[in-house]
Amino acid sequence: MFAPVATLHAALATLVETMAPILPFVTETIYQNLIASVVPALPDSVHLAPWPADSMATFRDESLERAMATVRQAVELARVLRSQAGIRTRQPLARLWLALPGGELADRDALLALVREEVNVREVILIGDESDLVERRVKPLLPRIGKKHGAAIPAIMAAARENAVDYHADGSVTLGGVTLAADEVEILASPRPGTAVAHDEGLVVVIDTELTDDLRAEGDARELQRAIQDLRKDAGLALDDRIELWIAGIGSGVDVHLDAVATETLADRIHRVPAPAAATGDAGDVTHASVDLGSGAVAVALRRIDGAGG
Repeated sequence: MFAPVATLHAALATLVETMAPILPFVTETIYQNLIASVVPALPDSVHLAPWPADSMATFRDESLERAMATVRQAVELARVLRSQAGIRTRQPLARLWLALPGGELADRDALLALVREEVNVREVILIGDESDLVERRVKPLLPRIGKKHGAAIPAIMAAARENAVDYHADGSVTLGGVTLAADEVEILASPRPGTAVAHDEGLVVVIDTELTDDLRAEGDARELQRAIQDLRKDAGLALDDRIELWIAGIGSGVDVHLDAVATETLADRIHRVPAPAAATGDAGDVTHASVDLGSGAVAVALRRIDGAGG
């Protein structure tokens, strides 16, 4: 059995065994069709099968789980930074800098690629705590450290005011000779011009908020592509219908991305002029829309190409 199929089969087996007390008849039918008939050695009924906790324990990858939790948090922080900077989701960014708690990440290359895709950034750069991208200050959380370090509190606070702090890879810090855990302090990071920074218990995310003409053009192209897809839906086109497309008022920077837009929207012909207002064809009327891009308003129109699609 191929690995993806085996994985799907194991997932289905676990699902039906878990859901059996809630959906006894549906899960029994699935179990008989997909599990008992394939593996005769298993119990005759899903209701005779053991709870799947032990059988699934060997599949758990706790290192990957921790890494994915870090990635999800990094993506969330980056999205917050985008929102605060007023940068729309479809606008690509040049780079993102990432400082990891502990400095390591399981399956690093694959997960960093996931961060790039989710955040819509061209490059992710790993940095260490010594990075000069941010200026950090530490705020000790007195409600958490008061009882534990009562006598040392004056020295801790004095070191925090003087920014005499040692940062550690696990997110902890040393102030006034006392080491405080990551959840006992708040790291206040000030970004350098052209960047925005967020942090959470040793995780630091910095995004480059400077947008070049090339980045703006790519962002506009993505907005245009989204608008054309919406226009296809408004026109009632099938998913595989080929179209003829008119685009007027587009800037030269976005123009270089039109071939990619055409591929994604199934446009066989693109006219860089306004569509005839009352144009009709054997395949139907032209559907019009106006799209507001960063470079200005663009007039878009399309119609299905006769004989294309289903």
